[in-house]
Amino acid sequence: MINAAPAGSETIQKATVFVGKDVLELLSTSMYVNPLVIYREYVQNAADAIDDAVESGLLSSVDNGLIEISLDHIDRRVVIRDNGTGVPNTDFSARMLSFGASAKRGTDARGLRGVGRLAGLGYVQKLVFRSRAPDDTWVMEATWDMLLVKRMLASSTSNTDLQTIVREAVTLKKVSTGHYPAHFFEVELVKPRRIANDRLLNEVEIASYVGQTCPCPFMSAFPHGSKIADLLAPHGRAGRTYKIHINGAAEPIYRPYRGDVAYSDTKMGSICNKITPIIIEKADSHGIAAIGWFVHHDYQGAIPTSQGIRGLRARVGNIQVGNERVFAEVFPEDRFCSWAVGEVHIIDDRVVPNGRRDAFETSMHLDHLITHLRLVGAEIARECRLASQRRHRRRTIELGVDKVYEKLEVIKQGAVSADYAKAIENEIQEVLLEIKKAADFQLFKQAELRALRSQLKGVTTAVDTATKRATEGDMFACLPESKRYVYREVFDLVYTCSVNQVAAKNLIDRILKRLSHT
Repeated sequence: MINAAPAGSETIQKATVFVGKDVLELLSTSMYVNPLVIYREYVQNAADAIDDAVESGLLSSVDNGLIEISLDHIDRRVVIRDNGTGVPNTDFSARMLSFGASAKRGTDARGLRGVGRLAGLGYVQKLVFRSRAPDDTWVMEATWDMLLVKRMLASSTSNTDLQTIVREAVTLKKVSTGHYPAHFFEVELVKPRRIANDRLLNEVEIASYVGQTCPCPFMSAFPHGSKIADLLAPHGRAGRTYKIHINGAAEPIYRPYRGDVAYSDTKMGSICNKITPIIIEKADSHGIAAIGWFVHHDYQGAIPTSQGIRGLRARVGNIQVGNERVFAEVFPEDRFCSWAVGEVHIIDDRVVPNGRRDAFETSMHLDHLITHLRLVGAEIARECRLASQRRHRRRTIELGVDKVYEKLEVIKQGAVSADYAKAIENEIQEVLLEIKKAADFQLFKQAELRALRSQLKGVTTAVDTATKRATEGDMFACLPESKRYVYREVFDLVYTCSVNQVAAKNLIDRILKRLSHT
């Protein structure tokens, strides 16, 4: 039963909603901490516009779509343009001056909050939007004067609202179509801030960031690119890639995956092993929640950040969410996150990126995804540990072989006593036993196991040959028996007391050479 309002009460009229100026500061700076996010947001909008152009028949396919990033270092300007549908003249003003009112929400478009176009506001002196749809008479232009915005935000006046700032700082005008395309949308960043090594105009950093985060194709040097494309193709925008060029380059920007990985300037590794698909169903088993892939490699260690490929990365609409550590929690040990190579494309629209797109909103559907990805993390961790064991055993074999050959040189030299030579032979047999145990590791791949056994056979043959030759003659036969004994005792002591067996042998070689001339 609903209680009636007590006698004598009255309804208070609702106050007018006041949206203060500080909201703009939150949207333009606090939302986007990494300045390079600008490129992700504008490329994301461009990809959606190209998809719309394909769906409306304006472009025959996504392959005809084009996203151009033009950098002008002299005048300090950046222009990001796409050949998508464009914004019609009649809608331009409303679209450019709306906040958090995206028409994309509820569709399969990548953007959904209607604030992505504001990403550049905190990093430029002016932000200019231009667009034209087919059959439009004009190119429409909206210019944000960010110097004025900053002055107004810094003002001590507290009753300035968002609408006032927009009215003062944004200029709308019509521009002659001139050299502009028949349909396009572009963003111009005027006088971007000099941050770090001028990141917003640094072509190398921009290409690296765009290649990792945006829907770029795989390069031909990555042997699994076509297989991954086939895996993702049935899942709409998850598998779509776009041609993104910087400064008119002939080649578009590619994802950074290759057939190898540089652990350092001198150490290279291979990632040409077979890819393993990731397919996760929704909790209610009604469709796919996520699809992706990972690839085992030689796991020589943590992959350097500069390679741009490490981590099990998340993507929605083929746009990266967060960084390489977004799924770090699925690994049994944190360090294995930086050893992994793979991607997880989120298909379930109930797993939603947060406002910054650096993580996901908490939900039971995300928890379901994480639970299943723990199996992937466990498998990668297991391979990492096995690779570590293989490296340790290979190292044991390499050091053992070197030690055997070092001791064989002493025997072949023939300068030590029979007792000392016998002791060396016993040491060699012990080392050979360690090598055999290390080589008898069931998890070595067959080709590697054959190579190790062949190496072991060669070492064993060398030991047998050297031992036989050592008993065939006496290099001191020309000396009196008393002197032979003394020399052998002295040489035994040299080897016994020396820390460096190689240096000891070199010294004895010089002594023997001297004796041979006396």
